[in-house]
Amino acid sequence: MIERKENKNIYGLSKISKWILTASFTALSFSFIAPYLLTKFSIIDFTETGEIGDTLGGIMNPFIALGGALLTYLAFYMQFKANKLQREQFDIQIENEKKQFREEIKEQNEQFLKSQFENQFYEMIRLHKENVSEISISLKSHYLSGGQSIYSDDKVSGREVFKYLLEEINLLYWITKEFFPKKSSNFLINMAYGVFFHGNNFDKKLESKGPNDKNHVDFINSLININVWHSHGNYKGLNQVVKRHTGFENAKELNFILFEGHSSHLAHYYRHLYQTVKFVANQDETKITYSEKRKYLRILRAQLSNQEQVLLFYNWKSGFGKNWENKTNRFFTDYRMIHNIYNDLLITDFNLIKLFNLEKESYYRKEPNRENDTLFEFQDW
Repeated sequence: MIERKENKNIYGLSKISKWILTASFTALSFSFIAPYLLTKFSIIDFTETGEIGDTLGGIMNPFIALGGALLTYLAFYMQFKANKLQREQFDIQIENEKKQFREEIKEQNEQFLKSQFENQFYEMIRLHKENVSEISISLKSHYLSGGQSIYSDDKVSGREVFKYLLEEINLLYWITKEFFPKKSSNFLINMAYGVFFHGNNFDKKLESKGPNDKNHVDFINSLININVWHSHGNYKGLNQVVKRHTGFENAKELNFILFEGHSSHLAHYYRHLYQTVKFVANQDETKITYSEKRKYLRILRAQLSNQEQVLLFYNWKSGFGKNWENKTNRFFTDYRMIHNIYNDLLITDFNLIKLFNLEKESYYRKEPNRENDTLFEFQDW
């Protein structure tokens, strides 16, 4: 439609042009019959005006001159229109080129910003891997060789450490429950995680909150005694030591130093992991869509073992990492950062189905056009 309109503007004639052209042809045409009309019916006797040629010329010339003048004007007018149309087309072309240039610049800026985002994201993943590799514990062993006692420390580092850390916090939770049997699971995990994270300094943090009752004192003293007797027994017979000092009977054998805290490594580990997730989740969705954010965070989550995700869950549930999932941040629900955990990995007091209301209609975001986008992997089993 626009193209036909432009063609009409180029090749069509305006009303003024048509009027001038008609007047010109009328004047020229009249110039041929004017001598006959003016000499046949005129009251003037043209036989006295000179030669016939002079008479015809005198009569026709004004009309021919008028037609020529009109045609000349029309030619100038059409040229004016053509120049005006050419300027308009040139302006349109310039505007289109400006628009295309702006779009290209915008696209280049978006590509640059996305490239900048990806570079920072993958650098943060690299730093996360470094943080994981720096986490370590020493497994203690003792045996006799040639009548001599041999003591050795076997260093375990990286991702493998988390399965030992998980066993320690599980043990701490059940010991805590022995001393506070009527307390809620939230209270118990907060206490257990506090010792797990701060170790021997946690009794000071308890005092700062005012828990001076006998149960708290006995709880801390029992942990100190377990630590001492465990080391005296060359890190063997942990179940008997725990049973003697707490009453808990199902402790697994762990041959490393217990209850001295892991904040020196885990504090930095969790801070960086949190900042990485927040960096992706808070991106403007006009530049990085929700589906793209999920894609990047799947890459990050792939770096976390199941044990790491369980400890991340305890970090949040204990209140130490409460910002992982709250009214502002929905990193566990909308962004699925603990997607791979399931109930069998957790302390039995915690049930993911109840905690996240999985039996009710989903309240968390889902990727568009994705048929199954469950909160946890086990929901697809």
